[in-house]
Amino acid sequence: MMDVSQISRVLKREYPLLLLDGVTEIKSGIMCKAFKNLSYNEWFFPKHFPNNPIMPGTLQLEAFTQAVALPLLISEDVDGLPDIPILLAGIDKVRYYRSVFPGDRLEICVQINRIAMGIATASVSGSVNNEMVSECNITYKLLER
Repeated sequence: MMDVSQISRVLKREYPLLLLDGVTEIKSGIMCKAFKNLSYNEWFFPKHFPNNPIMPGTLQLEAFTQAVALPLLISEDVDGLPDIPILLAGIDKVRYYRSVFPGDRLEICVQINRIAMGIATASVSGSVNNEMVSECNITYKLLER
């Protein structure tokens, strides 16, 4: 389990770029279950769209990339941070099935599929009330210092 301050420390992100509110389960290099609670007070809702506010798909993808980064960056004790920077290398097979609205809790499920030769690949899905709303595959490049 991680709270927003722990997530912020690991990802080195702060509001408004931090798009995760918590982590309910995480295993280093294997998986992550995270969430984003959405209220109308989010900075993007008033303009996207004024009479029908929905979470932009690009921000769903940003939340996904953050959730994938967490198990790549943490150690088993959650407080230890390895000295390995990562770079987003690709997002593939993006699908959106329904809109995400104010009041929703976006649940993000990450499965790291492979880490080899400095490349990590993951499958990610987002759901609201156990209904899948979006999914994609994400690739990160792991850089050595």
